[in-house]
Amino acid sequence: MADTLHCTITTPEAQVFDAAVASVTLPSHDGRIGVLKSHAPMMVELGEGELSIEPTDRHEARTRYAIQGGFAQIKSNQLVVLTAAAEPRA
Repeated sequence: MADTLHCTITTPEAQVFDAAVASVTLPSHDGRIGVLKSHAPMMVELGEGELSIEPTDRHEARTRYAIQGGFAQIKSNQLVVLTAAAEPRA
C-alpha cells in the first residue's frame, strides 16, 4: 500500500470511511487543502465544508461528505480525519 494514499474518516459515533484513495480535498480552517500520496507530514485544523474523495478506480464516482470541523493528520501516506460529523452528500 506504499504507493497509495489511505484515508480514514472518524466521527464520535463511527468510522464512516476507510479505504485507499487517489486524492482528498478537505476544508481547513483557513482554506482548502488537496492531499495526494507522498504528501509531506502535516497536522491541520479543519473547518466546516465539503470533503471530497477521488477513488483510485477512475470509473468509480467521487465520494463527498459535509464535515463539521475537527483535525486531520497526514503522515506516511495515511490521512486520518477526526470530525464532529460527516454526512454523505449526493
